[in-house]
Amino acid sequence: AVLKAEPAAVFKFPLAPLGCSGLGTALLAAGSGLQGGSASPHLPLELHLRGKLDPGPPEPGGKAKKGRRSRTVFTELQLMGLEKRFEKQKYLSTPDRIDLAESLGLSQLQVKTWYQNRRMKWKKIV
Repeated sequence: AVLKAEPAAVFKFPLAPLGCSGLGTALLAAGSGLQGGSASPHLPLELHLRGKLDPGPPEPGGKAKKGRRSRTVFTELQLMGLEKRFEKQKYLSTPDRIDLAESLGLSQLQVKTWYQNRRMKWKKIV
């Protein structure tokens, strides 16, 4: 049978690899119980970003979703530590990122994001 659908809706989610057809449904049912870095790269983008974006319309009978995370304001000490390390190393390995994050009281994701943004700024200058 041929299903009628809007063209935009057909390509809303990336296709799952062969043999993973039930995986997406199971993970969608699991909902927001997923942890940040442990998600499969084959999940739809919307599932990866759940709980990290602006809240959608409230679900009937459910809890309201959290809004977008506020911008991190780094202290002068944290910025000095990040900039000093960036002068020596433009790219951090995972162990280096863990050490730097712990020493500055930041999360690994904050350090990773700061480094990505700082490299873009550096590339524009150079």
